[in-house]
Amino acid sequence: MTTEIVARVILGNHAAVRVPRAEKDRIRSFYRDVLGCTITREGDQKDDIRMGDSFYVAFLYENEGIALDESGFLKAIYLELKSDNVEEMRQRIVAFGVTVLEVPDPHLYFQAPGGQVFRLAGTNEDLSRYEGTEHGERFVGAPFETSAGR
Repeated sequence: MTTEIVARVILGNHAAVRVPRAEKDRIRSFYRDVLGCTITREGDQKDDIRMGDSFYVAFLYENEGIALDESGFLKAIYLELKSDNVEEMRQRIVAFGVTVLEVPDPHLYFQAPGGQVFRLAGTNEDLSRYEGTEHGERFVGAPFETSAGR
């Protein structure tokens, strides 16, 4: 019997997102001042931002009509942010004036400046109920309501 070795993949620690150029100042302020990220390179066309110790996001500033608009990001990937103080971070995020998604889940789901959607969770929170379960299936095809801060 021969055992086939199957290649595996994981998500890396670098990402890029195309965002509207008009959001540049809000993006910088949000990621630096609210989330505590480090802007490692700032430019007219692209900013490189480090989240935590080793995750890097390149924000590519595009003219209108090139990047997804906010409604497009609502249909794209939702990412998870983790914090060691969820309540304090929730307050800071909402106070900034992000768009909050009304998701029937105890976590804060929000749309950051530039359009990317995030879920806020605790650094040591047990999220196993989201893994390999039916959680979220009932929301397929149903858009989430949005509101400005809460």
